[in-house]
Amino acid sequence: MRTILPGLLVEGSDGPYLEQLVVRQLDRLLLERSTQTVDVLSCEVSPVRSNDRPDRVLEAAAELARDCDIVFVHGDEDARDARLKLVAELDVRRAAAPRAGRAVPLVPVLMTESWMLADRVALERVAGGLPEYPYAKPSAVEGQVRFKGSRAKLGPKQVWKALLGEDAREVLHDRAELLVRHTDLDVLAQVPSYRQWCEETEAALAASGFL
Repeated sequence: MRTILPGLLVEGSDGPYLEQLVVRQLDRLLLERSTQTVDVLSCEVSPVRSNDRPDRVLEAAAELARDCDIVFVHGDEDARDARLKLVAELDVRRAAAPRAGRAVPLVPVLMTESWMLADRVALERVAGGLPEYPYAKPSAVEGQVRFKGSRAKLGPKQVWKALLGEDAREVLHDRAELLVRHTDLDVLAQVPSYRQWCEETEAALAASGFL
């Protein structure tokens, strides 16, 4: 049996959700696509945020890559270019350290809450009944929506707070693992940015000999 150690640089407060999601999605990809038996270890999360000073982020990412088999570099949509640049710099460094883990950008459209909102059933299991759910289909979480009777268009963060109220912060942190456990990954795969992340992760796993 082989093991794989994932690493994560996260922006903001999304770490509790993303570190669980990374492990669960890797488990699924390896189970479905690999001819080997691969045990996914707990995700190693850097204490350095991915929106820190660029030099600090690069060094933190390189340090993760020395220990980890695959490193995910997270950022919201407005930071996409910076995250792609960092991944490219890490790829250059791999030429001198070929055993370093491969880097993969993890950039949801708009923000991480867009992925967290995609599975209505999972949200209801974790947070109880929702007063209203404004998305007609999972892919709609990548845009702005209106609640019934309102003219204002809201992004994922505003929808998250409107739906969960006082529970918003607790679900984001204390119940993040539970939300990931209940989330249907097939539903998440209907969200284009999530599907792109899975495809890039699969390519990195294949290049590293895990698939």
